[in-house]
Amino acid sequence: MKRLIAPLVLLLGLANSQTAQEENSKHVVLPNPKLLRCKSADCFQLWSESPSEGNVFPKQVTVDMDSGCLYALRASYDKSVSFDEVKAAINEHYGEWALNQFGDSRMKLWRIEPDKFAINLSVADKKDEKMNIAEAGTKQVYFIAFSGSCNLH
Repeated sequence: MKRLIAPLVLLLGLANSQTAQEENSKHVVLPNPKLLRCKSADCFQLWSESPSEGNVFPKQVTVDMDSGCLYALRASYDKSVSFDEVKAAINEHYGEWALNQFGDSRMKLWRIEPDKFAINLSVADKKDEKMNIAEAGTKQVYFIAFSGSCNLH
């Protein structure tokens, strides 16, 4: 268990020390969904792509694990990052799996059947802030495995 926690803590610390530069076109970096149902220390590649200068990283990544198996993660993006930028980053990779039932709502859902996970994008509100979940305006991206079993890989 310690072998799994140490690399994750290191990666999260590195991500926290990186700052987003204000540009006209921001590139939002998403967590790597291959982490879902991952049980080996070999699979802890936190980002979905190689980090580069000017990328917008989450200000916090929270993971949910059961018996050493990561089955969900939440990436929180600063309120200065727009909803549309985060949505565009998700659509770049998973647009074909977007569910359109939510219209113009500030919540979006993607269901990636082939890889057996879903993505939920929402904006924290005052209620979330009051419950110490996230500051109002924070964009939250949840990656959730359909099954918590690590035996699916």
